[in-house]
Amino acid sequence: MKAKTAYHHGDLKEALLDAAEAVLRDNGLQGFTLRECARRAGVSHAAPKHHFDDVRGVLTEIAARGFRQLSRRLRSKLRAAGDDLEAQFIATTDAYVGFAEAHPEHFRIMFRCDLVNLDSPNLTVAARETFTELTNVIRRQRGEADIAPESLDGAMTSTQLINDILIGWCHIHGYAHLKLEGQLPMVPKALHKELLITASRRLGRMIRSGATNEG
Repeated sequence: MKAKTAYHHGDLKEALLDAAEAVLRDNGLQGFTLRECARRAGVSHAAPKHHFDDVRGVLTEIAARGFRQLSRRLRSKLRAAGDDLEAQFIATTDAYVGFAEAHPEHFRIMFRCDLVNLDSPNLTVAARETFTELTNVIRRQRGEADIAPESLDGAMTSTQLINDILIGWCHIHGYAHLKLEGQLPMVPKALHKELLITASRRLGRMIRSGATNEG
C-alpha cells in the first residue's frame, strides 16, 4: 500500500525501492525478482527496468539506502556515547552489529561487488559517508580531528592511521558478518554483548596506546 500510494503521487522510483526492500525482507536475496517488485508496487513488470535497467541497478540503490541507514545509526549511537572515547568505540560496534541484525539483506548486498555497480555516484557518496563516520571514530581514539567525507582520501597519509582503521573495521565487520551467518557457535547467546564490549574496549585501548607511542 505504501508503494502504491507513493506511485500515485508520482514517485515511482522510490515506490519501487520500497517494494524491493519488502521483497528482500520477506523472500531474501534468493527470492528477489523485479517482477515481484513491480507487483508489490502495483505497476507493470516493465517499470523496474525503465528506472533501474536490471536487478543489479535495483540492488545498487538498495545498498546505497543501507549505507545511509547505517550512517544514521552510527551518528545516533555516537551522540549517546558523548565524549567518552571508550564508549564511542563500543557504540560504534553496537551500531554496526545492530544494523546487520536489523537489516540482514541490506548488509549482505552492501559489500557484494558482484551484485552492485561500484561506479554508481549514489552508492559512492553513501558508502563514503559511512566510512567517514568509522574513520572519525578511529581518529578521535588517536587524538586527531574529525574530517568531512570530501577530505577522506587526503586524510589517508599515515600508514599507522590506515592500520588502525583496518583493525577497527575488520573487528566490527567481521563480528557482524560471522554472527549474522551463524558462524560463532562457540559463543553462548547470552555472552555475545559482553564479549563484544570487552573486545571493543581492548581494541580501543590498543589504538589509543599506539597513537601515544607514535608521538
